Amino acid sequence: MKPKFWLIALPILLMLVASACGQAGASPTLAAGEPVRALGGGGIPYVSAGTITQGVVATGTATVSAEPEIVQVVFGVDLRGDDPAAVVNEAAQKINRAIAAARGLGVAEKDIQTTSYNVWVESLYDPQTGQPTGEVVYRASHYVMATLRDLGKTGDLLAAVVEAGANSISGVSFTVENPDALVKEARQKALENARAQAEQMAQVLGIALGKPVLVSEGGGYPVAAAVRMEAGGGAVEAPSIAPGAFSVTVSVQVVYEIR
Repeated sequence: MKPKFWLIALPILLMLVASACGQAGASPTLAAGEPVRALGGGGIPYVSAGTITQGVVATGTATVSAEPEIVQVVFGVDLRGDDPAAVVNEAAQKINRAIAAARGLGVAEKDIQTTSYNVWVESLYDPQTGQPTGEVVYRASHYVMATLRDLGKTGDLLAAVVEAGANSISGVSFTVENPDALVKEARQKALENARAQAEQMAQVLGIALGKPVLVSEGGGYPVAAAVRMEAGGGAVEAPSIAPGAFSVTVSVQVVYEIR
């Protein structure tokens, strides 16, 4: 048994020795997608032609604002009852009246879009024991988004759809017709900010700044606070809505070579 053992173990040992010798003195390289380990010296490693290299990293951020041009309001109905057909019919009648009210305030047909429609069964639970009672209720919800181009009528629109039958307003968002133009402007300013930071660091450290070798971007649009309104019967007073300014923020991270 011992001779057989050495016949098997010896080739494995030779393979390990050959592998270790082949790796000695080799430059570290990375395959695509392989994580990079940080090197010493205070730089930021990046991969150039498969070789780990040092670089200077700078982060630039810019915010660009503009006056809002349009407002998008998401409103709808959320009803429950014992008769599924009655619940669905009531939801349809109320959302149709709310849509008609929005059109009456100048919202165009093309600017009204259904965002969700759901009908489902909800089981009832005993509030004392937490156990199902065996009873069920039927739920129906229907939400639409209306885009209004006359910001002065925002409060009137909110009051009108609630008075017409909507019992929930889940979002009021102010934006512009062409947000991409603001994003491009913010991106350019963020890149200029990153370059200025990198040049300052290079001057202080006494190094020469090379070309950018890696750029990443982050950012997005602000989320407007939701406005909740419940129909309580009778006339609904139009709330005061302040559109403020529409802003976009772009952040970039740029890695520059050290020459």
